[in-house]
Amino acid sequence: MKKDYLLFVDETKPTLHSPNFCFAGIAVERVYYEKTFIKEVSDLKIKHFGKSDIIFHFSDMKKNRGIFSCLQNATLRNNFWMDYVALVSNASFDILGIYFDEKKMDYLQHGKQKNNYNIGFYALLDNFMHYLVEKDAYGQICVESRSFNENRYLLDVFYKYQQMGSVYFTENDSRQHLASIGFTVKGDNCIGLQMVDPIPSQLMRYKAGYKNDFYSLYKILSTKIYNVGSEYENILGVKNILE
Repeated sequence: MKKDYLLFVDETKPTLHSPNFCFAGIAVERVYYEKTFIKEVSDLKIKHFGKSDIIFHFSDMKKNRGIFSCLQNATLRNNFWMDYVALVSNASFDILGIYFDEKKMDYLQHGKQKNNYNIGFYALLDNFMHYLVEKDAYGQICVESRSFNENRYLLDVFYKYQQMGSVYFTENDSRQHLASIGFTVKGDNCIGLQMVDPIPSQLMRYKAGYKNDFYSLYKILSTKIYNVGSEYENILGVKNILE
């Protein structure tokens, strides 16, 4: 019997330090996610913040803002981040991602309306499909809801891929392995989307070789890249689709 895998995805846009758009996700087996991973993250929240219904936002956590202002205390901050990184290190998930120089991609689109989100999503589907075929599994993709119109365009990309396949996978392949896509609103306490939140930006730091690694987070995350250390890490793990 095939297992079910969930792919939680998020993106990061170019910054002053990186020209790249990155679309990345964590692939996690469904039973493990529902029975173990959710509880581990909830327990971490209770231990350090007294309740499990807070929403992890990496930028707020890193800058000690809002409900995370208690992390301005150095002892509390260090204790939390050591536990957070340990949880990530021990968790059973794989990282898949794609990235590209956004200005170069804009140029290739000849000045048309930007479609970088959907382009990144489509490219990531190929990596996820390879992952699912290798495991002989079913997969569902979970994304954060944007506007309804943007969601509609993303659904079009998903269903066209599911119905037609790609240059790497046949229609039969995609229908056997890509099960569905779901949208979650920003305020929902979705553990998977919260834990994928820092990954795109940290992958770009890893690829750029930055020496300043926040609590060794990108070093830990880099060990979870699909096919890490093999010749396929930069093809099926985290891929620059313009190279």
